[in-house]
Amino acid sequence: MRVAVIGRTGSGDWGHAIDELWLKVPNVEIVAIADAHEDGLAKAAERLNCSNTFLDWHTMLDETKPDIVAICMRFIDCHAEMAIAAVESGAKGVFLEKPFVRSCSEADAVIKACEKTGAKLSTALVNRYSPTWPVIREIIDSGRIGQLLELRGRGKEDTRGGGEDLWVLGTHILDMMNNLGGDPLWCQATVSLDGKPITKSDAVECPEGIGLVAGDRVDATWGLADGPIAFFSSVRKAGLKTPNFGLTLVGTKGAIHILSDRVPHAYYRPEPLWRVDKEIPWQPITSEGIGKTEDDPDASREGWGRRAAVDLVDAITEDREPESGMYSSRTGVEMIAAVYQSALSEKRITWPLVERKNPLE
Repeated sequence: MRVAVIGRTGSGDWGHAIDELWLKVPNVEIVAIADAHEDGLAKAAERLNCSNTFLDWHTMLDETKPDIVAICMRFIDCHAEMAIAAVESGAKGVFLEKPFVRSCSEADAVIKACEKTGAKLSTALVNRYSPTWPVIREIIDSGRIGQLLELRGRGKEDTRGGGEDLWVLGTHILDMMNNLGGDPLWCQATVSLDGKPITKSDAVECPEGIGLVAGDRVDATWGLADGPIAFFSSVRKAGLKTPNFGLTLVGTKGAIHILSDRVPHAYYRPEPLWRVDKEIPWQPITSEGIGKTEDDPDASREGWGRRAAVDLVDAITEDREPESGMYSSRTGVEMIAAVYQSALSEKRITWPLVERKNPLE
């Protein structure tokens, strides 16, 4: 398949090397590159070994008619516009850096455009493409941790802690929660700034093109369709950065801790968290199983991203939804919107969400 990549040097750049993922995907050729920054475009052309370059992405779409468009920048203010234009130009698939888009209404518009043409869309929520992920699912499904009671997530809790962390890093955590615990049914949340509940007047523009965010502390709870309760918290400058960033699965017989974006990707505890009367070590989980050495060459984060790109190609060929597709990506945006809706109204928010714009507007 013919792939065109779009970057934006200085405003989101190329994300987590989204452009380079396609160099190692079988039966794929990068046929065009767009970047409005001349120096960034030249560097991308050399990096990707492609001389067909464009300063204007609209022109690129019109002239090359690619099968897949990779929208690489991590700033998301242009994601919806580019994704819609890509599928309207005839693209069969779109691959987006995360987060998906800025609001539920933008997600609705992108999905409507994809449904109209039959295009597939995938976001770079790569944790579910780890070769360890099926093993995590098998441990849960086999009952080794008993009944799954809770999913407890945290962001990186650095200077972005609070609302920005919820969007930028929490997107990964919410995606895993949704996949493991089912669709959200309701949300109850508090968001505070300097110890006081936020109001719309506390909203500020997020630096990654996300739009308005607020709060230096977020504490959110969702009820999930498969039974467990999910929690996400982020407090600005409260954590140790990467060690905080993850998701803990609390079961009646054991627990699993998933370290987002890291290898080993997860650890297993064969007793419940409240069993503290003896030392119970956490055992690494790899693609080979609990306590086994990792031998899969795709165990790195780069490998996860490559598997996500392959999945999009396969989804187009097989006419199916990608693993991290547009519907699950929209659910993540809704989960964030519900946090602010609940915090501002001081009420529990239930699905389906009626309000589709950014609640802080």
